[in-house]
Amino acid sequence: MKTLIALTAAGLLLSGCSSSVVEPQDDPIVTDLTGKPVNYVQKKLGLPNKRDETRSGAMVWVYLDREKGAAAKECSVTLSIRNDVIENVVVSSTDESLFSIISRSCTRIRKDLGLNS
Repeated sequence: MKTLIALTAAGLLLSGCSSSVVEPQDDPIVTDLTGKPVNYVQKKLGLPNKRDETRSGAMVWVYLDREKGAAAKECSVTLSIRNDVIENVVVSSTDESLFSIISRSCTRIRKDLGLNS
């Protein structure tokens, strides 16, 4: 659990926002998943790469998307789920090369959700 909390906190710091509640992310992934039932994300993305449960009873699911090569980057989509409904979504990415700044993060996740815009 400590690793997941540290990963989420690091993702938030790297993405440049301290809280998605204070500064909502303007990302189609956030818009698409927030408020949806958990079976929606399971159909679209499958099972998460990581799962945990908070003390308050919320489930935390993390989906990872890693791209290799010249445009290497790593993206994570963290979902907070309560009562089988996605309450909060945080998208964070890390550029691993100068070329990766040009490309959009979470390519596979966006494709699986049908957000190819």
